[in-house]
Amino acid sequence: MNKLQNLSLEPEDILFYGEKIIPTCINILCIITAYINFSLKYLSHNEAVILSLNTVPYMSGTLFIIDFYFFSILYTIFLFILIFKKEFRFELLSIIFTITTAVLLDYTMGDLLTIKMFIFASWILTIAVSFDFKYSCFLITAGSFIFIIFQYHPQSLGIVTAPITDSEPDTMQVFTLAAYFIIFAVMAGLYRFAVIKTAENISIAQHLNMVMTQMSQFNRKLQEAAKNRGEEAVKQERMRISRDMHDSCGYVFVNIVALMDAAESEGPKTWKETEKIFETVRNLASKSLKDTRITLHAMREIQTPLETTIHILQGIKDLFQKVTGIKVHLDTGNLQHDYGRTINEAITPIMQEALTNAVRHGRATEISIWLWDDKDNLLVTVKDNGVGSKKVVKGIGIAGMEERLAKIKGTLETTTSVEGGFRLTISIPLTGQENENEEFKSITC
Repeated sequence: MNKLQNLSLEPEDILFYGEKIIPTCINILCIITAYINFSLKYLSHNEAVILSLNTVPYMSGTLFIIDFYFFSILYTIFLFILIFKKEFRFELLSIIFTITTAVLLDYTMGDLLTIKMFIFASWILTIAVSFDFKYSCFLITAGSFIFIIFQYHPQSLGIVTAPITDSEPDTMQVFTLAAYFIIFAVMAGLYRFAVIKTAENISIAQHLNMVMTQMSQFNRKLQEAAKNRGEEAVKQERMRISRDMHDSCGYVFVNIVALMDAAESEGPKTWKETEKIFETVRNLASKSLKDTRITLHAMREIQTPLETTIHILQGIKDLFQKVTGIKVHLDTGNLQHDYGRTINEAITPIMQEALTNAVRHGRATEISIWLWDDKDNLLVTVKDNGVGSKKVVKGIGIAGMEERLAKIKGTLETTTSVEGGFRLTISIPLTGQENENEEFKSITC
């Protein structure tokens, strides 16, 4: 997998070279080999064979050679159209013409399997790499049957007698040719399978690499967002406390100063009047001291204010959607505004892991999240449109979600939908204590 990640080739490149360029090269070699065999058989030192063709009605050595070149050129043209032109009408015409020209070559060449075998091999390879498995199996089977029929019964065309005919074939000859077709078809199918798997492996490697980058960025930005929100919230809370302290203590101190100034300006007073002033000042100072202690204690205990459950989920959804570009639908249903710190601290990493798994393993392009409060349980469903899984293997991610849910008596179910994709169903018991914002308060069931 690491080697595949280092390749610069894209999956499309692998499919292009594996399903088009390489088969084209193999087909060219097969056709050239057929031409070489034909040349060695008829154009080099077998003039007697060519002259013997003149005894066949409607056939001559020149016509025989022209037929071979004409049909082989047409066959080659439509074979390459079949490989490169991926439109139904062109594919259909190419299949018809390649089979037709191959049959005519089969008819013209008679029993010369050393030439025709390479023609048939190129056709089987082309069909194998051009169509899906079920279609290629049907076409190769049908084409091979047609080739065998006209190989041993060329008179079926009813045009002229083949220039070179063999005696009635025995079972072993037919079996040998059929075995050749089967072996080559299997080899072509295995080649196509290897090309597709290689492209899939590169695609998976690139996908995982992209997901790892995106998830790293997602987690970093999520932490930054939480930190920034916390710092800003703490800053605002400190400013509020400072204003409250200024208002309360400032008011008291102003009153004390005013009382002192008034007592001084009014001249000598009786002890009873002086005692009354001292008592007022003492009460003001005592109240101010109490308020100051409360304020200072609040400043010491200040922490990041608790975010609401809906706000947490919406933030995760927005950030994930922004980083990955994947559409996430969030339906909060009848959800309350908040379910307390304990549930929030559990549901945040669970949602992160569920979204990450949908992209990393499911290769989803769209994710939907539904939440519902049925009074006894908080229900959360996460569904994607990815590849799904026939058998769920619990890795670190799902195990981590189950461990977090176990702490709050929650459950997790995983299923593959009938229409495709993967589904997570989470149930968290509600005890009525979720809205208590005491730090680290446990939910008891």
